[in-house]
Amino acid sequence: MKTKIKAMLVPLLTSLLTLTTLTFMTGCGGEQTPYEVNDEENYTVSVKYDANGGVFTTNTSVIVDSYNVSEMNNSGGMAAIALIAPDNAARGNDAFTPINNGYFLAGWYAGRTESTDGNGNTVYTYSDKWDFEKDMLEVDASKTYTSAEPVLTLYAAWVPLFEIEFYALGTGEYLDSMTIDPTLVEEIALPCWDEETGAVEMYDFPECSGYTFNGAYYDMEGTEMIDTAAIAHTGKVDYTSGTAENSVMSIYVDWVEGEWYHIYNVEQFLENASVNGNYEIHADLDFAGEIWPTSLMHGNFGGVIHGNGHTMKNIEVVQTNNSKINAGLFGYLTETAEISDITFENVNFTIKAGTRVVGTCYGLLAGTIANEAKLPNVQIVSSSVLVDSGSYFGVDDYSIGLLCGMGNADAVPNADITCEAIGENPESVLINVDGNTVTLEFVTE
Repeated sequence: MKTKIKAMLVPLLTSLLTLTTLTFMTGCGGEQTPYEVNDEENYTVSVKYDANGGVFTTNTSVIVDSYNVSEMNNSGGMAAIALIAPDNAARGNDAFTPINNGYFLAGWYAGRTESTDGNGNTVYTYSDKWDFEKDMLEVDASKTYTSAEPVLTLYAAWVPLFEIEFYALGTGEYLDSMTIDPTLVEEIALPCWDEETGAVEMYDFPECSGYTFNGAYYDMEGTEMIDTAAIAHTGKVDYTSGTAENSVMSIYVDWVEGEWYHIYNVEQFLENASVNGNYEIHADLDFAGEIWPTSLMHGNFGGVIHGNGHTMKNIEVVQTNNSKINAGLFGYLTETAEISDITFENVNFTIKAGTRVVGTCYGLLAGTIANEAKLPNVQIVSSSVLVDSGSYFGVDDYSIGLLCGMGNADAVPNADITCEAIGENPESVLINVDGNTVTLEFVTE
């Protein structure tokens, strides 16, 4: 016969019965306590679940299950009862989850020993962990029981949540911490580059403003790099005693200055284009049909582009904004700018019809290149500066160059850049190129 729990009593005792309200005695009107009701109906064998510092989802600290052993099959006068954990889904609507903020449940234990630590705090150790899949509660069916006196009390054993503390590599400066329940989370993901966005996905790791994650280590000196996709906490739970060891784990995080992106396609580069950005290029990028970011075209770029031998090609840059002083692939390559190991191929920088120029600097790579900007192993091939015949240069206060309008014109040796007129009347524009410098003469009838 299937073990029965007094169904009406479980929610009644669970919702009304706590450690401080077990005095549910006969009162006015002859009302009976739940225990008396149980005893009358022969549900006299009870098992108490003590949340032991926690609380159930009913805001009570104790629940009690009661059984009618006379309805159970027994052998040699002994009845075997299969207990059901409080939060077991088999209880249906009568399932109750124990909660204790900052702790996780190691299990339910029949033995609890109390002691005091060096700070005067109460410490519990546990024994006889109950296995709800295998263990059976055996009771003498011939004995007399009362439901108010549990034949067994099971205590919730709470263990502090495991903690991961994050420190800065090399300095040991504290950064942040997080807690995990090892019964629910076995490991946490290591930050990695998101191939869809090109940015770092930090997961549960702390972020550091102005810096990008560069690696994680088990030691402050950086000799034990974490090279797995996920990290398992080193803490261990001793389920025989309901205690834990090494519950606090330290991880040391390495950072690289700046906002870094790993670029595998054009969309990633365009989405993350920033004058302060830093980029690792991992593939050739074809910008055909795309619009070059105006933030780079006119901005003061002080970031880093590591081309890793790749090519950016088929780039159209069109100057139409008369309010901007610098224009090119980059408006101004500042003292901190670094572009390396990359080839720009088939780049067209067009000075569009209607453009008015006063005190401006134009060049295919940049309007201005600071002398301190670093451009090692940059190549420019099959590229052009295009001047529309509809442009208007009413003054001589402008600087146009093949590579740059002003600044370090020798930053990219042997750049393959030409300058030509386009538009409705290209013959009306006379172009003179002297080294890097371009001068224009507009012929009028």
